[in-house]
Amino acid sequence: MRRRITALGITAVAAAAMVLGTASTASATGPGFWLRSHHASLAECQAVGNAGADNALWSRVFICNPFAGNPSVYELWVRY
Repeated sequence: MRRRITALGITAVAAAAMVLGTASTASATGPGFWLRSHHASLAECQAVGNAGADNALWSRVFICNPFAGNPSVYELWVRY
């Protein structure tokens, strides 16, 4: 019985973590953008975005947004 309760508790925690993780990566960037990476500063995010565009990994259209869960982290959203 204790095993089942523990397993149920772990499952509930994992499900909650997945839901919160999905909700925190929601973006207002619009359709056609893909989350590429996370960066410690806006300058770093823009440098990586430009480097990827220079090497034709993605288009010149990219966005660096503050991460919803931690505004000091920036997400690089790219358009391929």
